[in-house]
Amino acid sequence: MIFLLIAIMLTAILGISMVVVSDRKKAKKRRLTGARKSGIISLATYVKISKFLDEFFLSRGSFRRVKQRMGELSVYNYQEIQVLSVRIYSISMITSIALVIAGAIIFRDLFSTLLVLLYAVVMNTVIVSKQVDSVHYKLLKQMSMSISSLRQNYLRLNSIPQAIAETETGAELHRAFEDIYLILTDVDGKRRLDEFYAMTPFRLLCTLAGVCYILNNSGDTKLSNGSSNFLQAMGMLADEVNLEIRRITLQKARFGFLEYLPIAPLFAIGVIERFFTSIIPGTTVMYNGPIGYISRIVILLASIIGYTVIVKINSAVSVKKDDRNPLVMFCLKKFSWFSKIVNNILPKKQLKRGRKQRIIKGALSMTDLRHLYASKIVFSFIAFVMCILFMFFAVNLGKQFVYSNVKEVSLVGGEKLNAKDIEIRKKMDKVYLELPAALSESKTKDFVKQYLSNLPPFDQDAQIKRLQEKYKSYHNTYFRWWMIVIAFGIAMACTRIPELLLKGRTWLLKTESEEDVLQLQTMISILMNTSTDTLDTLFWLERQSRVHKNALIDAYHEYPSNPDLALNRLKAKAVLPGFRRLVDKLILTIHQITLAEAFSDLVTERDHVLRIREISQTTTLNKKRAMVSPLAMAPLVLTAVLYILVPLGILGFREFTAALSNIDM
Repeated sequence: MIFLLIAIMLTAILGISMVVVSDRKKAKKRRLTGARKSGIISLATYVKISKFLDEFFLSRGSFRRVKQRMGELSVYNYQEIQVLSVRIYSISMITSIALVIAGAIIFRDLFSTLLVLLYAVVMNTVIVSKQVDSVHYKLLKQMSMSISSLRQNYLRLNSIPQAIAETETGAELHRAFEDIYLILTDVDGKRRLDEFYAMTPFRLLCTLAGVCYILNNSGDTKLSNGSSNFLQAMGMLADEVNLEIRRITLQKARFGFLEYLPIAPLFAIGVIERFFTSIIPGTTVMYNGPIGYISRIVILLASIIGYTVIVKINSAVSVKKDDRNPLVMFCLKKFSWFSKIVNNILPKKQLKRGRKQRIIKGALSMTDLRHLYASKIVFSFIAFVMCILFMFFAVNLGKQFVYSNVKEVSLVGGEKLNAKDIEIRKKMDKVYLELPAALSESKTKDFVKQYLSNLPPFDQDAQIKRLQEKYKSYHNTYFRWWMIVIAFGIAMACTRIPELLLKGRTWLLKTESEEDVLQLQTMISILMNTSTDTLDTLFWLERQSRVHKNALIDAYHEYPSNPDLALNRLKAKAVLPGFRRLVDKLILTIHQITLAEAFSDLVTERDHVLRIREISQTTTLNKKRAMVSPLAMAPLVLTAVLYILVPLGILGFREFTAALSNIDM
């Protein structure tokens, strides 16, 4: 007996050892295969780069944010997150650095390069968001194929867990379907389901997990038409997935490369400047003076705003759940004096407070009144400071250029100068500008003869005119009081930005709210054929919803004490008509009819809603396209006006007035 036990133990040890060795060989093979698939760079190299970027003090914060965004997708393991994060971070940083270098070469001044740096920071964030959008689109296409495979497997096996286990999935969805299988087979499946909801941002995948869990526990039922409840739910999910795929595909076709149009002026400015300064030398003074600096600032700001707004609207997931500004939250939390100022400027009249609350409610925002008015202060302060800085830099840089410029402000640009001529004129200009008052024309002529005695009379007259205009321009270029008034006006206008952002969020939220209601209808179509009561229905709807989640949580906790009041309050919080009709039917289930009777027309109504929604999505896309087209063209139009028409117009007007004055003489 003892020898038998020893033999069994040795066999078990040998078997375990063989399994361990086999697993290690398979893992090594997978690593080598993964390294070959990933290209020239091996997995070990990616891990080393990821560790370096995660620990280096300059890249630590931004790289961890990229890793967090990739991790929130919940479709990649840790090694895949490291590889993807390194790739995306490298692409975004290389693009941003290339943009800054190009801006420095094109503009050749510090202030404009700083604006391009701001542009690069925005683009860095956008590149990461676009990668997340591409993963979202890939998941939708894989989801469509997986649901089709799941339906076929269920018809063949008549078991939801087995159908899930044998479903053909893409690489990104494989891990999620394994989690769903564990939810269905684990003793503590509900805890796993809650964790899955918390970790998975892909809502259609959450709907699939919830439907599978409910029907696996309660059992599939036959509907009045003889079809399966589970298969009907899969059909509804497939309709939603395919509708979303069609929407994103149409959106890509409609927008195309529109978001890249605002970037074009960055490269066009340098080309335009070099072209016109080569054929019209007088434009050099315009481009490097205050007018040129202000024009560049306006064009760059229009380009940044246009690019950011277009990318935001073109995003597949355009609405964040938490829309509060981190800077505003930091100021409210850290600075008590700032919090007191916000409390003092809050509206005291109930009518105004109610109007602001309706705007917040309509946007389904996590913002409150304090945060809204704190945002007004922060936006207006930033706008005021930036305006003052822009004007200060424009005045000082323009004044510095006027001081060092020795060319004539004319269409032809005056005589051609060598290095010695430029040096003589700089000395002459320095002495002339230091005079307490401008000299008369005759005295200026004598002054010019002291330095440029060999000049022909015509060129001497040109120098007299140049010196007098330069003296006037130099001493009139300073920071004026009305610039502060303009900065105050812009700051006051920027107090409207938080409300405009909320209204824009309301408009963007419409599509997401409709999608949320469709998935709530899918969940109800499952629950109505089970023994679930209204309270349990609210529980599952709250678990499923993203947009209406907070309102459903309040209704779920209030329902046991007063069902009528809870659902009527839920109805009062509803913004979308479809969600309001859904709550109306839930109210009927409290005392009058069953859930199945209340939602008996759900499938028919849902098909109608899907068709209307597809038409609405096409109309919305057309409206978005019409709205962003001016934003895409604005930087190009401003470049044409401010960098071509305005300089040439000013120079032409000066030449025209000079010609008229010569005729009068």
